Amino acid sequence: MTTSPKASTAAQALAAAGDAESARDVGALDDAAEKAAQRLGANKKGLVERLIYGPLPETTELQSGAIGASRADRAAGEVVMAAAMHALEQGVAFTADGKLSSTLRQQVAAAGGYGFTVPEAFGGKSCEYMQLALVEEEMAANGLGPLAVEISGELTIGAGSLIAYGTEDQKRTFLPLVADGQLMAFGLTEVGIGVNAKKVRAYVEPDPSGSGFRLFAQGDRNKLWITNATHGSIVGIVCRVGKEGKKVGLFVTKLPDANIVRGEGKDYEFWCQPSNTGAFTANYNSRLHFDNYPLKANEEIQADGVEVLFYCLRMGRCMLAAMASGYQRMFATDATAYARSREGVGGLVIKHELPRQHIGRMLGGALMSRALSHLSLRQDKDGVDLAGLRDLTKSAAATSALDSQIACERVLGGRSFDTGSRVHDARHNMHVFGVVEGEDDLILMGMVKDVTDTFTSKYMAGMLGVLQSINMDRNGKPLPRAERILRIRPATIFGKPGKVLTATRRLLTNPSFWQLTGWILGQSVAELVRTPFRLVPTGMIPRYQLLPAELRRYARFAERRLRQLRFANLGLNLHFQLELTRAQIPLQRLGKSIELLVSMLALCHHTSSNRDPSQIKIAALHCEQLMTRVKGMRLLTGLWEMDRLRKHVAAVGDDIEKGQSTLINDVKPEAFAHPFEIRERKKR
Repeated sequence: MTTSPKASTAAQALAAAGDAESARDVGALDDAAEKAAQRLGANKKGLVERLIYGPLPETTELQSGAIGASRADRAAGEVVMAAAMHALEQGVAFTADGKLSSTLRQQVAAAGGYGFTVPEAFGGKSCEYMQLALVEEEMAANGLGPLAVEISGELTIGAGSLIAYGTEDQKRTFLPLVADGQLMAFGLTEVGIGVNAKKVRAYVEPDPSGSGFRLFAQGDRNKLWITNATHGSIVGIVCRVGKEGKKVGLFVTKLPDANIVRGEGKDYEFWCQPSNTGAFTANYNSRLHFDNYPLKANEEIQADGVEVLFYCLRMGRCMLAAMASGYQRMFATDATAYARSREGVGGLVIKHELPRQHIGRMLGGALMSRALSHLSLRQDKDGVDLAGLRDLTKSAAATSALDSQIACERVLGGRSFDTGSRVHDARHNMHVFGVVEGEDDLILMGMVKDVTDTFTSKYMAGMLGVLQSINMDRNGKPLPRAERILRIRPATIFGKPGKVLTATRRLLTNPSFWQLTGWILGQSVAELVRTPFRLVPTGMIPRYQLLPAELRRYARFAERRLRQLRFANLGLNLHFQLELTRAQIPLQRLGKSIELLVSMLALCHHTSSNRDPSQIKIAALHCEQLMTRVKGMRLLTGLWEMDRLRKHVAAVGDDIEKGQSTLINDVKPEAFAHPFEIRERKKR
């Protein structure tokens, strides 16, 4: 297996470890992400990478999100919210079966909600995404979360793809429809494939007539869990160009108003049916079937479909954080109303410490999610690469939203399960927030790769190259998997001394090894010089004097710990070596540490900009809880514990994979609602 010269270190490491398929996937995704960043014009190194490796960003940059939100024009958003709230208060926002109503859509569309970020030239409001985030948060906070979900999908990954990549003809055709309230979906996931766009199996072939293409998405190629997709809606279809083609394309088309059966002059099939999902129940969420379905040549977006996906997801994740903030404010509102009026043992519920802690967790999660959303949006506008920040923003917001749901249930008790309560209605959406657009733990590992790749490429390439070289035979071909060495340990020295000596000799003659040695010495000296300054009171350091006194220690703690993570990442690389490509547990733990620390720092600086006494108290409480979690996450001091944990996980996982888990072997699994074929992998 060979990788391109520009392949990321992660892709090269996967190839060296013998995982050719993952190396290809990661390399292709990296390439698409890089092209999307170029399209965005990001010209500044990502914030998270600078927090870890330097140079440390100025406080004005850390507070830029809150300042940008405070200066945003809210007039257009207030008009949209007024229309939405009018429908809600009149009892016409939802249908009898709990779906968003056509009346609500008509009123919100008339107020400009569905074309909020669409350019005025195509019938929209030309508002910025920061303004949209403010509206999305208010919708979710006031019981209109499903509407926020619908408009977010409509304007980020839907219309956003057209605005950035569509031709003028495509924009003139579809964007006015979006602005008028026509729903737009993005058809990525399939019955057999999740969010990895490089794995999609739906495909197009040239139409024999030469007039365009024919789309094939049958069986396990059906598009599944497509939010906003319904009869007559617009949808962007991600598919291969050619059944076995390597290129992933994107086609935008308007779906038929009814199902189509082959016959009566039709040589193709189409149907749209509900996905039967328990989440997003108030929205359209569909499974789409296409068989020989005609697409016009001018409906093809002239760009790689995966690149478009990366381009649009950054805004989707910012909007998800805004919605998570709103949902948590809703939870806190309802829990507070209950606690202030409900008599418990020894007085009102609100007088007790545990309910107060639960409500504080909801409020803290809301404020943190808002801080991350606004910071990310401002960074994007300022041309800063969102690598790392976009992913941890989504993960932190989704995690805190689910935690707040549980905290709300602890306060409300059985009332939270009342089928008429909005807390109950939100439950499934809070669970799915951590899954849509990529499962949180997995995107955190991607975040780690993004923020450490520059360091790894510059300083760890020597070790990677040496290990890769000793895993080759004399003819330069990869050794069988069983004979490869993924990391050199004491046992390796005694078991394969010849290879260890060869690796040592090659490593000592590799320039990057001495670069790494120099980096370690330089960083160690710098930390030694910094040590006496830890005795300086935080209030005497100009950088933290701009913050409220209650938050200074947390900001200083977060910045110090983030800087220390450069050594944690180095330690993980030295300990796991090539095996780090498979070691998901330590990477997830490192990613979670970064997430908690950046969230703490964003929260401190966001709150300092408005000096709201109530919000400062909320931020201090949440920072204390985040700090407690960070201190409990052991990285370098827990290496051998992680080894043991991974060994136990592997043992249990092997039993499950081989069907040897006796605890469940006598339980018959339920058939999948949308069965997919288990295809034998091609031998490579």
